[in-house]
This record gives sequence, C-alpha cells and structure tokens, in this order.
Amino acid sequence: MNEKIATKSAESERTDIISFVNDFFHRLKRLWIWVVVMTLAVAAIFYYRTTVTYSPVYVAEATVSVEMVNGGTYSNKNTAEQMGLVFPYILTSGALSDVIAEDLGTTSVPGTIKVSSIKGTNLLTISVSSSNAEKAYAILQSVLKNYPEVAQFVVGQTELTVIDDSGVPTDSGRQSVIRGSVKRGAMIGFALGILLVIMNVISFRTIRSESELRSLLNIPCLGTLPFYQKKQRRNSTRTEINILNDGENSDYVEAMRLIRTRLERQMEGKQVLMVTSSISGEGKSTVAANLAIAMARKGKRVILVDCDLRNPTVSQIFDLKEKYPGLVSILRGKSKLEESLVEVSDHGNPIGLTLLPGGEREPRLVEILSSENMEMVINTLRERADVVILDTPPSAMLVDAMMLVRHVDAVAYVIMSDFARRRYIFQGVEELSNTGAPIVGCILNGGRSRGGRYGYYGYYSYRGKYGYGSYGYGSKSYSPKEAGEKKKGSKS
Repeated sequence: MNEKIATKSAESERTDIISFVNDFFHRLKRLWIWVVVMTLAVAAIFYYRTTVTYSPVYVAEATVSVEMVNGGTYSNKNTAEQMGLVFPYILTSGALSDVIAEDLGTTSVPGTIKVSSIKGTNLLTISVSSSNAEKAYAILQSVLKNYPEVAQFVVGQTELTVIDDSGVPTDSGRQSVIRGSVKRGAMIGFALGILLVIMNVISFRTIRSESELRSLLNIPCLGTLPFYQKKQRRNSTRTEINILNDGENSDYVEAMRLIRTRLERQMEGKQVLMVTSSISGEGKSTVAANLAIAMARKGKRVILVDCDLRNPTVSQIFDLKEKYPGLVSILRGKSKLEESLVEVSDHGNPIGLTLLPGGEREPRLVEILSSENMEMVINTLRERADVVILDTPPSAMLVDAMMLVRHVDAVAYVIMSDFARRRYIFQGVEELSNTGAPIVGCILNGGRSRGGRYGYYGYYSYRGKYGYGSYGYGSKSYSPKEAGEKKKGSKS
C-alpha cells in the first residue's frame, strides 16, 4: 500500500515538473521580448557606467636577463627564480618602495609593481601599472636601476640587462574592459529576464488544455472551442461571435455541436442551464449564445436569458437594433415578460430561439436576483421552453451567480485557455460547489481539442472588462494582473 502511495506521489511530482517546464517554455514564447529588453537594458546600463567611471590603467613592462657577478649559467637561472620569489617580500618590506620613491622625488610609489621569473630561464618580467603613462615608465626605469641593489642582500650581487622594453605605454585595455562589462551586464540582464519568466509562471498558472483541466478539476470536460477570428461586417457593430451569422468556420461550428451533444446527455431530465466562468473575458456569454443557437437548430425551444445585469451582452451578440425593457425592468415590476422577449430568426424564419435581454445595467443585483419575482420569471420560462439558458456573471469574484443557483438544474463552466489564474478557477468552482450547484461540465474556450484537430484561428473579440467600481469594490479597474492575463477574446 505504501509502495503504491509512493509511486503515485513520484508520478505526481514528475507531472508537476513536466507541467512547469511546459508552462515555462510557453510563457517564454510570449515574454521573450521582455527577456531581450531586460538583456539590452542591463547591458546598456553597464556600458554607460563603465564609460563614465572608467579610469585608464597604463602598464609598462620590461623583460630582463639576470647575471650573477662571477656566476655561471646555472647560478643565473637560480638567481632569476629567487629574485622573482623574493620580490614580494622585498616590496612589502618597504626597502624597494622607499628607494624608488626617493629616486622619483615622491613620498610614495605612484603605481603597482610586479616581478615574475620565466621558468627554466634567467629571465625576469617586470611590469608597472599606473594611471599615468609617464609615471608608469619612470617607475619601471627606477626598478631596473635600483632592484639589483636592494636584492643583493638576499641573492647576492647581480646585473640586469634589458632585453625587451615596452616604452611609454598606451591605454590598450579600454575596449576590452568595456566589452567585458557589457558582456557581464548582458548575462545579468538575461538571467533577470529568465527569472522574470519563472516568477510569472509561478504566480500565473493557468489551464491551457483539456488534459490539464481533467487533472486539476474533478469535472467532465464537454469539449474545446478553437480560436476563431470573426470577420467584421460593414453594417454591423457586433464584435462577438454568432454562429447564426458567422458560421463559415466549420471547425468552430462542429466543436459547438459536439459540446451541445455531450451537454444534452448530461442534462437529460434537466431544463434550466446556467453558463458561468471564473472571471470576465473568458467568453461565457458568447458560448451561452452559440450553445442556445445550436440547441435551437436541433429543434428545441430555447430561451436565452441575460442575467449578467451589471454588464449585459446578449443584445450586442445578436446585434439587436431596438431597445427592450429587459430582465431588470421585469424584476422591478416596470414591464411585463412578453414585452421583453425577442424571437430570433434566420433570414425571416424563426429558429426556435427566444431572447430575454438584460436591459440597462443594474449595479445593485442581490435584492432583485434573490427576489420572488426572479423565481416567478424562471418558472414561467420553464413552461415556455424546453431549455432555459441563463448567462450569469463570473462566479469567482461576485455573489450574483450564487443567487441564481437555486433556480437552475445544471451549470456549464466556461474556462478560457491560458487566461484566468488557476486560483480563480478553483475559487469559482468551489463557490458553486459549496452552494450545491450541479456542475455538469466545463468548456475550454479558445484552445486546442484533445486530438489537436482544432487549430488556432485567431482570437475572440474582447469588448471590455468588468470594473471594480461597477461591482461595488471601489474605483480601481479590474486589471489583467488580478484577473488573469488579458488576451483578445469574446466578452463574457
């Protein structure tokens, strides 16, 4: 038993790692421009800082041969190595520094001196670094003159013969220093860009496929709707997709029919369907409208009710020219149901679909959605139709959808691919589950089907987003950072 649990745990960890890696590369494809910008920006900062603060360093060098007075070749080699080894101690003691400073007429040596021996030879390399070219060369000449005198107390009497002298040095390191600084800056910027992508992946986990949806939610997946770029007609202001008029995309229509068939099986014996989502912008209103059309085309009497009264959209999806009293007016007792019902026709022929628009926006909804009038309206619609579809507000942020749960028989949950954060999806599903809502399935909007048949056909049009002000949460806009990254999609 323990072995099975351990195996499942290991498989879960591997799945999480694979999922994270896939999310990382997917997010990198979308944020690569920011990685490039970060790389170039930090490289530019390093370049500017280096060019402004750069101090030239001049290096004067000389290669000399060491000869012992009254000594042979072997002694010369050993002496050269000894002089290279004891030089740091001589320099630290201050003896050589004092002699050079006195020779130059300064209080201290205005530079850095290094001496090294070339192994296996009697040659020494003496290098002097200074911020002034003439001083570097002067220090080098002073070392050549005074070094044997100072070192004779350690290695004996020697003579230095200059073999190669660099002369007065020039600043040849500027370009290499700047180039190295720019490379370091680019590497740091690239690392920061990758870190930004990783942080985005960690803080912005979404659902992008049916497999992820099934693994994260214990809810059936009714199907996937592909991306679809709707062609805008000259004489229409409608931007949302309506398969009644925009049916040229056979893949989208076929996907909607498949979802309709699966949903009908789940709704056997049920009549009122709620269509909701986690946050705004996931295309739930478009899905609800096209689902209603698909059901009506199969011969059912369908009534689509716009219950998203804070931001009603059904009238725009069907491009209604006239204004109707709507659901708000009915619930307020200002008009009758018959005055607001709109029959949908295709080239003058009724298709069995009736609309109940939301009417004017209503910011205070709790009292009217939970009223007896709402229950009376739903019961009346049950008598008039085979299927009643309620397009409700998102469930993760608002209580509006919860007010309608007691009137419905089934709930279809719309999830836009790679849009809402997982925590919003979990929150919305949990809120519905806590009320006892019968969630019959999820619809993945704007993604790929399990078989990969439905490709990317553009984006759903997006007609705006909910604002906190209209929902009574203050005046700040409902930003994509808080509600899920914004992509062009149909207005929910």
